[in-house]
Amino acid sequence: MHINPDHFLDTAEGRVWCAERNARAWEQCFLALTTALKAAHPGARLCVLVGAQGSGKSTWAKQLVEREPGAIIFDAILVKRSERAPILLAANEHGVPAIAVWFRTPLADCLARNATRPLDQVADERGLRNVFAAVEGPSEAEGFVEVLEIEGAREGRVG
Repeated sequence: MHINPDHFLDTAEGRVWCAERNARAWEQCFLALTTALKAAHPGARLCVLVGAQGSGKSTWAKQLVEREPGAIIFDAILVKRSERAPILLAANEHGVPAIAVWFRTPLADCLARNATRPLDQVADERGLRNVFAAVEGPSEAEGFVEVLEIEGAREGRVG
């Protein structure tokens, strides 16, 4: 299951963002996460994606779901440990190991990819730069069983 707050912001007219819709999207993400963790098969794992907008997270997630339909993926920028903590807590409560997938894509690549997105999906450049600068690298110390670093994620490559 590919869980991403943006999925809950998409409408027939495109992605619509406002503070209220965003808050509701995050609530829906956590409901979807709880449902997925409760239904997880033995040996399941949760991949928590970390990285700036345009770093390749969603492309990687879609490819993983194609290869592993039972994969549970939480796909959001999640740059702060405090943002990841409730996800890790939920995984721990359901006995599902969590793996951090840290996208270490260069800022120039993130900016270039962001510029090619549909207008309703383009992140504000200043915001993207701020997110890139604010990333707190994930670690096993915060509760991940593994941290997988993806250097310069490219289209068409998983892992």
